[in-house]
Amino acid sequence: MRPETLNLWLALGLLLLSIFLFFGERVMRWWRMVMRPGSRNSRSSVSTRPLATGIDTRDDLIAQGIDGVEAELLLTLLAVSETSDMSRLLNSRIVFEDALEKALTTDPDLIRELGHRRALDRIRIRRGWEVPAELSQALSIPVEEEELLIQGPDGLSLRTIMIHRDAHSLAVRVIESSQPMDESAGWQVGDELQVSFYRPESGCFLFETRLQEQRDLGEWFLFLETPQKVRLEQRRQYLRVPIQGTIRFLHLPLGSGCDDNCDRELLQEANLIDIGTGGMGFSTETAIDPDDLLIIRGIPSLGSRDVTARVVSEVSAGEDPEGGIGVRFVGLSASDRDRIASLVFTRRVELADLGAGFDSTEHALPPDGTCP
Repeated sequence: MRPETLNLWLALGLLLLSIFLFFGERVMRWWRMVMRPGSRNSRSSVSTRPLATGIDTRDDLIAQGIDGVEAELLLTLLAVSETSDMSRLLNSRIVFEDALEKALTTDPDLIRELGHRRALDRIRIRRGWEVPAELSQALSIPVEEEELLIQGPDGLSLRTIMIHRDAHSLAVRVIESSQPMDESAGWQVGDELQVSFYRPESGCFLFETRLQEQRDLGEWFLFLETPQKVRLEQRRQYLRVPIQGTIRFLHLPLGSGCDDNCDRELLQEANLIDIGTGGMGFSTETAIDPDDLLIIRGIPSLGSRDVTARVVSEVSAGEDPEGGIGVRFVGLSASDRDRIASLVFTRRVELADLGAGFDSTEHALPPDGTCP
């Protein structure tokens, strides 16, 4: 064999040997990793963990009966929480409130909608937690379109609507005053004010603030300091006023006594006891059961408008009717609710209730009309 040919074959042999050794080392390394105990499971779990975690967490929530808005809210809180364990988020109030505070800092409108606030309340109720104070401060501050009752040091009281809020100021528009609307308040910048507002799913909130500015732009606007602390006075608290008058109602028996006495008169009369925007109390000789529906006409400030209500409390036959029957308004329109709220405000001014300090014992009628 010629020397040139021999050298060529040797070069090719060395090249093939190098290639074989290179790929052989790779194959052996892969084989050792495959044969190592648990290595395959760990590799696959790493690659699928983000997807599997989200799916598994939602499945776990559904298995616990948590779905819809509540599940979405919990997943949002888990994403900003220091823990990645949903069970710890649900079982530790400190972890939960810390995650809520972080989420509200990132997105202040996270639970602005009523459905989201109710979902948050349902989560807390399931866990047996009370409504917190400072930890959920962003939640407790009033939001746009909420009605605020503002009381000043001179006894002047205003019914207002929130139109804007930020970290420093609350802006409200005055819609009713205990003095003529063409007279601005005699308050000075820095005067201390007391503000209360109500949320049906939580209760009555109360906070102190100071006046920053007031403007008369055809309508009366106030700017208040954003409070540092909001107190929950009572979960079932609500503003109501005593009132007299006669109403007529169409009685639709749906309660427990329907089967025994469904042939009774449907159109009845009753005497008013008190009223609020959530419900009212009245006395009547008619036998009425809880859960019965009433179509009521003659409610003060509503004229001939018909309002649907559901009975939520009653006085048994033969007992003192002074306690009356409590009903909860059903499907009350925004305009009708505003008329009743104006009536309540005006009546409280006439009764001189607003000139005194805030007294939680005044608010005896809850939003559903039940007696305390």
